[in-house]
Amino acid sequence: MKKLYFLILSILLIGCTNTEQSVIKNDDELTSKIKVLFDKYVENDFDIGDYYSSDLVCKVNNVEFTGLDTFITGFKMHHDVLYKDINIEELYAHTCYLSNGDVWSNAWFTWKGTGQTTETEYTNRAHFDYKWEDGKIVQLLAYYDEAIEKSEAAALAEATAAYERK
Repeated sequence: MKKLYFLILSILLIGCTNTEQSVIKNDDELTSKIKVLFDKYVENDFDIGDYYSSDLVCKVNNVEFTGLDTFITGFKMHHDVLYKDINIEELYAHTCYLSNGDVWSNAWFTWKGTGQTTETEYTNRAHFDYKWEDGKIVQLLAYYDEAIEKSEAAALAEATAAYERK
């Protein structure tokens, strides 16, 4: 009887063990790479081709664009034209290894910067999702309030127009 009980228990345990489960990690290599990318962004270092696919698909809220060069140009403008003293705070990231084989890293953070035109200090909460394939990020989904960006860009456009009228 004990052998039968042990056999049934073993079958149940083996049958209930799903090796195809999704796993979330925050101390893995891909999560570390996401943190490095945030450090590079703060440092205005866009030598990031080793991390991203050249045909990256990027969706910022409701706007979609493709290509690593387009991505770099857009985010580099934060440093070159719109803001100074950019910082990332309260960063939390993890990577989801899904049972279907997909791998996504997720990051939540607070972005801070000072407008180059207005001198306004801005704070913005954001969430980014990164899809990995063959060791590179192939898709980036970014969610944040664009009002700050629109406000500072409008102030820059107005200042540029006023300068050109002189």
